[in-house]
Amino acid sequence: MATAREVLFYFPSPPSPDAVEWHGDSIGRSDLITRTRSRTRVHDKTIDATPGRREHLLNAAIAHIVRRAGREPIALHDVVIHGVRVRAITNSPHLMHFWRQNWYSPEEWQEVTGDPPPAEPRIVVYALGGVAEEAEAAYYSRQTNTIIFFNTSYYGQLKSWVLGAVGRVLAAEQGIHSIHGACVEYDGSGVLYIAPTGTGKSTSSYGLMSYPATRFHSDDWVYVRYAWTTRSGQRVVPYEITVDGRVVARGYQCGRWLSEHPGAAGVARCRDLANREAVISLSELDWDRPVEAYAYTSEKVFYLRTNLVESFPLVADAILASDLENVPSPTPEFLAANRAILDTIIQELRASDLPGIRQRLGTIPEERLRWLVAALVAFDNARAMLDIAQVFDPARVFTNPMEPVHLTTVFLLKRDPADPTVLQALSLDDFMGRLLVGLTPDNRREIAYNAYRAVDDEAERRAVEALEERAARNGTTLYTEFERASEIPESLREEFELFRQLYRATFCYDLNTILQVDPRISTKKEAVRLTLQLILYGIKNRSRDLRLTLTTYRDHIAG
Repeated sequence: MATAREVLFYFPSPPSPDAVEWHGDSIGRSDLITRTRSRTRVHDKTIDATPGRREHLLNAAIAHIVRRAGREPIALHDVVIHGVRVRAITNSPHLMHFWRQNWYSPEEWQEVTGDPPPAEPRIVVYALGGVAEEAEAAYYSRQTNTIIFFNTSYYGQLKSWVLGAVGRVLAAEQGIHSIHGACVEYDGSGVLYIAPTGTGKSTSSYGLMSYPATRFHSDDWVYVRYAWTTRSGQRVVPYEITVDGRVVARGYQCGRWLSEHPGAAGVARCRDLANREAVISLSELDWDRPVEAYAYTSEKVFYLRTNLVESFPLVADAILASDLENVPSPTPEFLAANRAILDTIIQELRASDLPGIRQRLGTIPEERLRWLVAALVAFDNARAMLDIAQVFDPARVFTNPMEPVHLTTVFLLKRDPADPTVLQALSLDDFMGRLLVGLTPDNRREIAYNAYRAVDDEAERRAVEALEERAARNGTTLYTEFERASEIPESLREEFELFRQLYRATFCYDLNTILQVDPRISTKKEAVRLTLQLILYGIKNRSRDLRLTLTTYRDHIAG
């Protein structure tokens, strides 16, 4: 049954039946409406497997560009994403506008990081509308690192597929882990949340910023480097190991090879935490020091959901000063059905003593402000391109994409009212098993809680199902069977070797965000406050035996 939130809003009609993007109502700095507002119905990441398929699609893209030359603008713009140069070629003004905002140009990358950008792109994206002979679709080639989008202007899918493609390059060549997660620095250490949609990732990350000694790092995606320490104290990330003139490990393989060959002789090509090249003898490694994890932010400006204002009303000011995507027009019925939610947000905005909010929102008539806030929360996939330094003091935000934070704590979030455990330390088997299945609140499966990884999703799904069958038959864990299996897709082996290193380098918890079912809690705000207390407790009390339930958690946290 559809809820009021799902039906009581509308999008302005397109100017023509074949339009893929058009302007919406006067919301925010701009509001662009796209015909496709989620993943395209056709989405194929396996085009390399069909002979001639990749060439056909690429030729179709190039033919369209040539055929329409001089009759429509074609924009080409390179960006740098964690050291990888990516080129976008598109006839969509909206996609190019968001693309330029979202990422660092090569010139910006050098200015901010001090590192020269790569000279040539490793990944090329074609995003073309008006291609009559092609369906609305998205395609990816791992062999050529090419992404092709036809007849869609939805930026969310483009961004996610690009991040997935960059992640495959970084994992295979540099041993760098791309994780769909949010990160905040607390008291000098990084706290990483990995979670499916709807389990409180944004609430947990933005909420932690209400405490002192915090800095905002990442909203949606982080790059993690797993560093070894030399005897001189230098931290290095090996990406190629050579023994007796033969390469024995490369990229993501290096961490396991080193852990299985302590004290080995050989040479490692590495990068340090500032991305400088280093070549060391393996004898220089301090084998007694644990591996450490360091996270780097991915975006210049965050592409995030506008309904964040429901959990953090004060962000409404910055969102309404941003460029928006697919923010709808709420109806009077929506405003009436959601009056309590809107009242809470408006009250907090009106009570704020922040100068910017008083100056900008204070002049908006009550009913107009209520309508604007309703527009931001009405559609779950409405987005804003938000400069987070407009929300928090810039000194409390990571703005250099090559400034690392030392990760010490990881929370896997879930929302399962049937499970009374609210906080529990995870074993390696439990941690890996949770990520292999990736069960969302609505029982969908997302390996690593990431639906946009640049992989053959069906092949991975079949592999995990086979592992589950063997684990049930043998009475073992899913990860035990994963380690035993010989026929695992390389993309799955790659991902979970890196997650194994993350577990070794950090302390990992299961966080069940269900405190609203506690009968002693009367409001969502109180549930959020106590959930943040649970997070702080986990950060500070690192016991492998830790398990708090709905009946015991109050004995361990303040308030």
